[in-house]
Amino acid sequence: MIKEEINTRKFGRVVLVGRPNTGKSTLLNSIMNQKVAITSHLPQTTRKNMRVVYSSDKGKIIFSDTPGIFNKVEDLVSKKVNTEAPKELNRANVLVMVVDISRPKSEEENKVIGLIRKSPARKVLVYNKIDVAKGTKDHFSEYNYLEDEFEKVVIISAIKGTNVKDVVNKIFDLLPESDEETIEKDAEILEAKGKPVIGIGSNEFVEELIREKVYLFLRDELPYTINVKVNEIKDKGKIIVVKASIVTSVERYKKMIIGLGGRRIKEIGFNARKELEIMSGKKVFLELDVKVDKHWPENIMV
Repeated sequence: MIKEEINTRKFGRVVLVGRPNTGKSTLLNSIMNQKVAITSHLPQTTRKNMRVVYSSDKGKIIFSDTPGIFNKVEDLVSKKVNTEAPKELNRANVLVMVVDISRPKSEEENKVIGLIRKSPARKVLVYNKIDVAKGTKDHFSEYNYLEDEFEKVVIISAIKGTNVKDVVNKIFDLLPESDEETIEKDAEILEAKGKPVIGIGSNEFVEELIREKVYLFLRDELPYTINVKVNEIKDKGKIIVVKASIVTSVERYKKMIIGLGGRRIKEIGFNARKELEIMSGKKVFLELDVKVDKHWPENIMV
């Protein structure tokens, strides 16, 4: 009797973890070769776990991008954000810890490594930002002690794409094999929710993208006092209409967001609209307003 040959490839869940601003979202965007996660220079840019599916001839990976883990949290939003990463760890086949070697090691790394030690998943250590870790900003030696905790180590620049393919290859080395039917079935569960590459139809992703632009134009002025809520998305064929509100907690911040003569909110809207048009391949009409709700941090779902 001739046995039927089973076609197998690698498949599994991979969770990116680290302190805030190590470049986890930038790394994921580089791996996917398109924007799937928002980025900025500010901590708390990523507020919730976000999953995407990466496919190649080697197999499929369900990546989870998690918010950075803060050491000390005082505000309500940060407390909620700090609960996100631990939710994903128990589901991981592979954990990828990203560290920023252009910054000194902090207690936050110890908190992350403490969580990683509790997981039975296989582990990859990624040293990021080799492009800026030079001279007084080179803190590579402060992180070497971590290597004993990991099976694979990669040195990269996520923003420049340096050695990013090596990260993917090392992940595939550690993932289990699975038959094609199981891979497609498990991946389709995620894809059915619209999350392999989050599209223009996702309110959540549009909210995140607008929030990224708010961070870009407000810089360090008031990023942690704002949220974005999409009120409506309508695809009218040749044009997509998006109506959204930037929500802030204090009345005086409303004027700062709007700017003199509405200049700042126009800049935010223009840049968000252009990126949505590139992603959707359609014209986008974006209507933005600013609302004040001092209770939004209590109601936010991360």
